[in-house]
Amino acid sequence: MKTGLIKAGVVLGVIWSCMVGAAFAQQANLSPNNIEFWENSEHWTTNFGPAFRDTIQGVSYFLPCTEQFALCFHSGAAPDTCTLNSSGRFAKCICTVETATNYVLISAILNWNVYQQTVAACGIDGSGCQQPDSAPVCQYLTKGKLLPGAKVISTFDVTSFAAIVEALHDGSAGTTQCNGAYAACMTAGCTFQKDGTALCKCPVFHGKFQLVPTGQQCDLGDNLVPSAGYSPLLDSSLLP
Repeated sequence: MKTGLIKAGVVLGVIWSCMVGAAFAQQANLSPNNIEFWENSEHWTTNFGPAFRDTIQGVSYFLPCTEQFALCFHSGAAPDTCTLNSSGRFAKCICTVETATNYVLISAILNWNVYQQTVAACGIDGSGCQQPDSAPVCQYLTKGKLLPGAKVISTFDVTSFAAIVEALHDGSAGTTQCNGAYAACMTAGCTFQKDGTALCKCPVFHGKFQLVPTGQQCDLGDNLVPSAGYSPLLDSSLLP
């Protein structure tokens, strides 16, 4: 009987893994789901690149929401890895799942129509939507409304947001300056895993980025990349 239960458990585990894999494969990465659309400078959300660069230009650009979310801020190295796919354009990131106040970076919304709606309501810097759930994007964070097939969306929690605010206050001296590939996970779509974590499909940007605090590892090796973002306000090469 015990052997039969073990075999049944293994079979169920395989079935669950297959279901997660199938859902992940069918999930849209972007909307429109065409990376060339986003790379076209006519569709850049900042002067520093496309939405999937995760460019931070100030505190007001973060919009508070209260829906369930995936937290990929700390992903990259084991155990919550970000693994590059074969094209190097996306990374499969393991992220925790929470339901609490969280923050969407307005310039990193990966649904063009929702981005336009949110900018119209909040202003391009997000300053008009600083009350929780006042930004249109907040209503799209669950049930595949932002990205078809996604069960939950990656944003920042209160602690991650506070770390960014502190870094912006302290300047580039409080960051690790990097240049290379990183997973830009803000508003990336995710599916749920059996252990309660999320598996998120994050676009990968190649260029300058920062990690907080100092002393972080930019190049993780083993086909892994850190989850990160870029801020011109913290770019030591741009500062006097």
